[in-house]
Amino acid sequence: MKYKIILCLLILAGSHCPAQQNNWEYRMLRSLEKKRTNSGIRFHKTMSKVNGVFCLAVPATLYTTGLINKEKSLKENALFITESILVSSAITWSMKKVINRQRPAAADPTFTAVLDNRNHSFPSGHTSEAFSMATSLGLKYPKWYILVPAYGYAAFSGYSRLYLGVHYPTDVLAGAVAGSGSAWLTWKANQWLQRKHDRKKKPAPAL
Repeated sequence: MKYKIILCLLILAGSHCPAQQNNWEYRMLRSLEKKRTNSGIRFHKTMSKVNGVFCLAVPATLYTTGLINKEKSLKENALFITESILVSSAITWSMKKVINRQRPAAADPTFTAVLDNRNHSFPSGHTSEAFSMATSLGLKYPKWYILVPAYGYAAFSGYSRLYLGVHYPTDVLAGAVAGSGSAWLTWKANQWLQRKHDRKKKPAPAL
């Protein structure tokens, strides 16, 4: 329920297209624009390029380890994380089409973005993907040494999109909620399917 409330509020914030050029979102983007360096641009561009590969590499590594060690639970967890990422991607793509928010540089020609992204802005797909990976991984392995680096990476992935000037802050916040919520919904759906499967396998009581 809390995910729905937060996401609805962010959708309302992201639906104002174009955003006001003197609001807090543009002020934050302008501040980051002034702080860009050549090395920073190269780093964040690389991070954006490898984000999808890295997120899918996590379940791929788990699945490969499960195959090598013959551990069924590792393979099942890998499939769950992959499902979560796919669900978040579908939700994010649908929201982009429905909300149709312009990128910051398209809404304000005086603002310079590093990348020329032509698809819609709200929510951030990179952030959604990263938070889906982090949340689904954390649901299966709720240890601090898993949660801290996973969510740290996800948060930095969102920051990279702001640094490059291709998203508003509310795009990133919505992406984080959409990604985390997708993982949680996938987790709940899998639990429901497992309970349904267990009930079918349970032998009928003897008469």
